[in-house]
Amino acid sequence: MSTPTAEAAAPLWHGTGEVPAGFGPCVATLGVFDGLHRGHIRLIDQAVRAGDARGLPAVLVTFDPHPARVLGLARDTAQLSTVERRAELARRHGVDAICVLPFTTEFAKLGPAEFVEHVLVTGVGAQAVVVGANFTFGHRAAGTVDTLRELGQRHSFTTHSIDLVHQAETRCSSSTVRECLRRGDIHGATRVLGRPHHVDGTLRPTGRGTTELVSAPGTAVPAPGRYLGRLPGTGPVALRVTDDGRIHVESTSVQPGPGSVAFTARKAAHSSEL
Repeated sequence: MSTPTAEAAAPLWHGTGEVPAGFGPCVATLGVFDGLHRGHIRLIDQAVRAGDARGLPAVLVTFDPHPARVLGLARDTAQLSTVERRAELARRHGVDAICVLPFTTEFAKLGPAEFVEHVLVTGVGAQAVVVGANFTFGHRAAGTVDTLRELGQRHSFTTHSIDLVHQAETRCSSSTVRECLRRGDIHGATRVLGRPHHVDGTLRPTGRGTTELVSAPGTAVPAPGRYLGRLPGTGPVALRVTDDGRIHVESTSVQPGPGSVAFTARKAAHSSEL
């Protein structure tokens, strides 16, 4: 049920407690959505279309921090996008609201049935749910898409699952993007994301002819090396990622304060200028 002003109007709720009283029914799409890659966009597009067909708002339900990080699982959970950037991108694709569920060890103890009742039924009032084909939920990931369908029959919502998209035989997943960044493969990351990888943070002059972008701990940063990129409202800039993961913008004319850089290409080893 998106409108021309949906991007500006779509609220960001931190937890189901911020969902307005009486909200719903809606079409909900669930997932971590880190990076909001091409596969995620398919889920969002499906939810928005389903909402438009039913005259219902489309709500993106995501989690923060990454569940695997909270549970201490042996996985790379470097953050590809902040919650705010996820919300901004989701708005661009027509969602009517974003609900960020704080993922804690207590939340992780909810069984599949409790999860559905707390999040989908009483939380956002879902009439339809759109998830990836490999979506799991509830304590120890006990809930699957089949579980969601069974619980949907009990609570009168439908479940729609979508397979991951493949671009040039590349699996569209956040893990694939992280692997590309670890190799410094900016082209590969861009192909899966559908746009350049952005890193958000605070721009601070170093006093040595560069400006450092200070990002939150655990942020996904490309491999050490030299890159080309962009800052909002500027032309191309040279970027350097140090061995300890610091991002330096090779310019002294950057306005300090909150900002972001988009990585557009890796510079050849012999390249010395833009």
